[in-house]
Amino acid sequence: MRIGVDARPLCALETSGIPMFLRSLLKALAVVDKKNEYVLYFHKDKGFDYELPGPNFSRHAGSLTRYGSLWLQVELPFRLSKEHIDIFWGTQHILPLAMPSKIKSVLTVHDFVYCVFPKTMRPLNLLINHFLIPPSVKKSDGIAVVSGWTLKDMVQFLNPQNKITEIVYNGIGEQFYRRNSIEAKKKAHDIFGLPKELILTVGTFEPRKNIAGLFKAFMQVADKIPHHLAVIGQKGWKNEEIRAEIEHAKIKDRVHLLGYVPDELLPTMYAAADLFVFPSLYEGFGLPPLEAMACGIPVIASNVSSIPEVVGDAAHLIDPYNPDDIANGISKVLTDTNYRFNLINRGLIQASGFTWQKSAQKMIELFSAVDASH
Repeated sequence: MRIGVDARPLCALETSGIPMFLRSLLKALAVVDKKNEYVLYFHKDKGFDYELPGPNFSRHAGSLTRYGSLWLQVELPFRLSKEHIDIFWGTQHILPLAMPSKIKSVLTVHDFVYCVFPKTMRPLNLLINHFLIPPSVKKSDGIAVVSGWTLKDMVQFLNPQNKITEIVYNGIGEQFYRRNSIEAKKKAHDIFGLPKELILTVGTFEPRKNIAGLFKAFMQVADKIPHHLAVIGQKGWKNEEIRAEIEHAKIKDRVHLLGYVPDELLPTMYAAADLFVFPSLYEGFGLPPLEAMACGIPVIASNVSSIPEVVGDAAHLIDPYNPDDIANGISKVLTDTNYRFNLINRGLIQASGFTWQKSAQKMIELFSAVDASH
């Protein structure tokens, strides 16, 4: 098969979220799939760094507009009509709706934030999702959802009929593994000035990630523990109120907003922490808790959406809407040694079940099923 790929996420300079998902999955496909050909379509031809992962990968770049969604709907269909593409893979929720009918399509759906938490999204992204996801799901021949929860949401909100559908879990990069915590703590101190006693969270600084709830919980336990709180994630949006609250708090010197941290440093930051907390209000999958588990760190995570499905019995689950519950979880995991080590051991086992190679194999099976369909 000759598979066209929406490679817009690879143009991102910061490689978290969907960009990380696509980079990792394409790299795994290059290892497990030597038969099919992948043509990556970019709306930019410069300003980003991406090396093709294998000889059966090629790239087509450039456009008349810098707006990726407009390029996908207006320019890309004309390009696809001139090329021998068997299947087009929409990697982030939407397809070119004017794509030639002879080309089959597979769509990856990561979440339904635009339905569940629309007020947490940037207005333009909300508009794009609202108008383009439903017809893209309807047009697709095959759908990959990243969790059973996302599949449930899709059935609830869109109820697609007669679609070839596969749950394709995300994987964990090989760089996430248990390492020397003393060395990691020293590196975190040398680079960011962080103390040895550290609680960590990772996620874009926006309302859905619930940094506000975590901060309220941290304030409750701060006088009982020596730990500082570190927040890693892109700058985000709609966070002015919580930033101001942190800035005016008595414990502001114990809260470190680190912003985006490069991929190569992220495993070290996990390993430097005594506890990882993931209080998100909604996730289509939720990869950071698994990354923390793979690094041997105990995890506290929300009991909502896909998160319990992903972490299994290997995390201490909390109600993200209840700061008291988060605070109690922090105290228990940091003070109960047996419980803490039990979480670490279960976490290592849970994380080992999620690999990008498994994800790649599932995608190949989905491509083949769609190709064979009528």
